[in-house]
Amino acid sequence: MDSPTSGSDSTSTSVEGPNTGTDSLGTEASGNVRFELSQNTQGQDEAEPVSWIRPPDSAAVLASDPFEPINRMVFDFNEHLDRQLIRPVARVYIKAVPRPLREGFSNMLLNLDDLVSLLNQLLQGKPSKAATSFARFVLNSSVGIIGFFDVASESGLYHETEDLGQTFAVWGVPSGPYLVLPLFGPSTLRDATARVLFQPFTPIRQVKPIETRYALITTGLLSARAEFLEASQSSGLLVIDRYLFARDAFLQRRRNQIYDGEPPE
Repeated sequence: MDSPTSGSDSTSTSVEGPNTGTDSLGTEASGNVRFELSQNTQGQDEAEPVSWIRPPDSAAVLASDPFEPINRMVFDFNEHLDRQLIRPVARVYIKAVPRPLREGFSNMLLNLDDLVSLLNQLLQGKPSKAATSFARFVLNSSVGIIGFFDVASESGLYHETEDLGQTFAVWGVPSGPYLVLPLFGPSTLRDATARVLFQPFTPIRQVKPIETRYALITTGLLSARAEFLEASQSSGLLVIDRYLFARDAFLQRRRNQIYDGEPPE
């Protein structure tokens, strides 16, 4: 798989699991409050029978890093915030809330995310994947009790995250420079623009009253951070430059998402 292009030397030695600082605030909790809590790759080997729209070339998914000095400062801020606030609260959350409840809360947010994926799969010309997302939402919202139980995955209907940033990439919009956003973490100009444009229309933004909405947002953030906390504790590997690792991991993950797990060589 091609390595993401960057404005600086992106060679890093040794790797660990997902970056426990930025990932908790970046990859898991975007401005649209979309939590990738269950990146289930099962079933992704079933390709679309017809690929209506595809990214024209790898230039649509790669990003340079001309703002690295500023990005590093924001990255350090996010890491500090995570160490001092988010991570300690996540540890308390793990101890206070039983795993079945945590998984249920995550499933409920993932259920809302299926609606976002459904819309973007239609915009990307992926009707069979859109049908799967629709079936997942209907099944989990009913039999799964408003999404608390992911019965769809147990039935072979697996979640696949799609967002407006991926849709823009499929349409051929260049990624633009790599950015690190305060609180939200790794992004690109294309993804950040998509986040701002779609934010008012995300399902969780329609939840009323506002207290319930913020309770769901907070629960989602803590659930996401708790999962990464547990994953990082089992990795035991080291990263020489956490910024470079987080950047390259994010760009490679986005490239993989845009090409549905089959990026060109």
